[in-house]
Amino acid sequence: MKALRTTELARALLEMTDSASREVSEKATKDFAAYLKDKGLLAHVPRIIADYGKLYNEKHGMLDASVTLTTRLGESEKKKLKEALLKKYAVKDVTIDERIDQRLIGGIRILVGDELYDASVQNSLRQLQAQLLK
Repeated sequence: MKALRTTELARALLEMTDSASREVSEKATKDFAAYLKDKGLLAHVPRIIADYGKLYNEKHGMLDASVTLTTRLGESEKKKLKEALLKKYAVKDVTIDERIDQRLIGGIRILVGDELYDASVQNSLRQLQAQLLK
């Protein structure tokens, strides 16, 4: 049996719903859910949804970035970060999800897809410890 590819299922759903009217999209989504249920694939829905989001963003030139810091970004900092991400990834729009984590001590951690930029104090201390223990 062919291995399940959630990306293929997500792509199919995107093709059925992306440029369709609300009514057509709703019916296609219900039919898609019924298909998944009939095939015993409901356990894969979280992965299909994640793949759908990635495909949708890619198609529409959008980017989701998760930013973890110890305090919220100021408006000018957020604007600069958004501009840098727009330029680096050559997309039309960036959504920044800010998360606060005091364990970072300071600095910033940016996650875009599977790519992590970690300029946190916590990470710097971890790297320093690794160097000292060599």
